[in-house]
Amino acid sequence: MTLPFNDNPSENPYYKGRGAQINPKNRFLKGDYQQEHAEGIDEWWQADVPTQIFEEHAKTLVNKVDSPDVGMWYSINPYQGCEHGCVYCYARNSHQYWGFSAGLDFERKIIVKRNAPELLKKFPDNKNWSCKPLSLSGNTDCYQPLERKMWITRQLLEIALEYKQPVGIITKNALVLRDKYILQRLAEQNLVCVFISVTTLQEDLRLKMEPRTATGLQRLKVIKDLCDLVFPWA
Repeated sequence: MTLPFNDNPSENPYYKGRGAQINPKNRFLKGDYQQEHAEGIDEWWQADVPTQIFEEHAKTLVNKVDSPDVGMWYSINPYQGCEHGCVYCYARNSHQYWGFSAGLDFERKIIVKRNAPELLKKFPDNKNWSCKPLSLSGNTDCYQPLERKMWITRQLLEIALEYKQPVGIITKNALVLRDKYILQRLAEQNLVCVFISVTTLQEDLRLKMEPRTATGLQRLKVIKDLCDLVFPWA
């Protein structure tokens, strides 16, 4: 089901805080249906709804990355879908494999791997594992707003420290500072690298492109605070 689109822009609803404004058809669902024209007899408007959580009892957690242009060996994604709602996110299409849409569903129907810490704890014991960095957020942000409640990423970092497993983090959320002390302990052993992307310092533009991320100024502060942990004399 998708939002009907009206040729008159003033009559189209705008969902504040959402990057996507429509819910396009999932091309993998043969029985899916949608409204193609707003003038149809059985019209509907799809109101915005709060974020929904779906739990997955995952069997595996670490994914080997074969793409030569990504720059990582293995990835870990404790969440599928992302509340940040970045309009340009390349991970949107992957949400269709779960039976959801790449549009609004991607940012308001989040799949949680609650057993991710349990799976990671077993992983280093694999006799075939030759230690390489694991990248958190290979697909969606491991510090998206839901992490504030779930604490899954924090548990993964604690396990990485326990097993001396190197990890990389990519995030647009200042929530990463919640775990700065465990990141410091990892950094002391050269076990962690944190990437913060600063897309723009224009707040009106960020609200359109990345509606639920940290502001550009907040991200600069995150970079400074993390650098101060590692280089306090700088």
